[in-house]
Amino acid sequence: MFGELLRHVCKDCTESTIRTYTFNVRALAKLAGHDKVPMHSRWLDVQLLKKIRQLPVNQFKKHVIAGAKALRAYGKTSKTWAEGVREAERRYQKERSKQKRTPREEGSWPEGGYGAIHKLAETLHDEVHYILKKAPAAITNVQLYKLMQWFVILFYSKHALRGDLAECSIKKRGQNYIYEKGNSWYVHIGQHKTVKHVGAIDFELDPAVQEGLKQYLPYLRAKTTHGFLLSTKVTAVKLSRRDMLKMIRNLTEERLGKRIGVQLVRVLRTTASEEAINKAAQLRTELGHGAKTQLQYIAK
Repeated sequence: MFGELLRHVCKDCTESTIRTYTFNVRALAKLAGHDKVPMHSRWLDVQLLKKIRQLPVNQFKKHVIAGAKALRAYGKTSKTWAEGVREAERRYQKERSKQKRTPREEGSWPEGGYGAIHKLAETLHDEVHYILKKAPAAITNVQLYKLMQWFVILFYSKHALRGDLAECSIKKRGQNYIYEKGNSWYVHIGQHKTVKHVGAIDFELDPAVQEGLKQYLPYLRAKTTHGFLLSTKVTAVKLSRRDMLKMIRNLTEERLGKRIGVQLVRVLRTTASEEAINKAAQLRTELGHGAKTQLQYIAK
């Protein structure tokens, strides 16, 4: 199985990362005309690279990275594919620097922007209010799932984390978890996509998310034993990262008429913060500081 090859060379990767890479390599293999991922590297040729170069930049980037990961799994290297990865990154950064919506973003952009996610969270809370009046042990798994949907949307209405929320434990264990310190709740993400460059992500949850978490946790603890933040609908076992992302897309499509993924949530949140970001950037220019140094100059 190709997944085993990938695990062998990506020892520090989480299972969710392995699944994502495997899924993307399968998509690339299908594009190359294969029903399944071949167990050799010959299919990753110049013609396939030429083909994916013609795709929109996001698709090109995803597929060329998948090709490079596949080559690594086969124990091979390719200067051509490595340059393809660099080219995709340059094109992606150039596109993003224009601060224009991509065609995909334009088609999925909800009315009201990031505020639409907040309104959806409020709607879902109204719909689960009756469940929150019940004793935690008295609810069904389906009702727990509804509570979880509300909490996830509430979380993303305030925080634009990647899909790592699905890997969060409700105790301080492993790399990703939520924890209480003093009278506040925090999230710690020690294993994520850019950890090698930025280190662990650790931040205090928004007050509204903290309040939602306090309401949600007693029900989660009463109905599950897996120790993670999210559960499946029928059997209440740990929800996978992929299924959480799918749930968000399906729920937003059903309620907002727009299929919104976590990546778009991150763009929506950043766009909503444009004024503050620009002011911070102007101040850094004025002071001649980087972002880290700028924070060090704050005195309270």
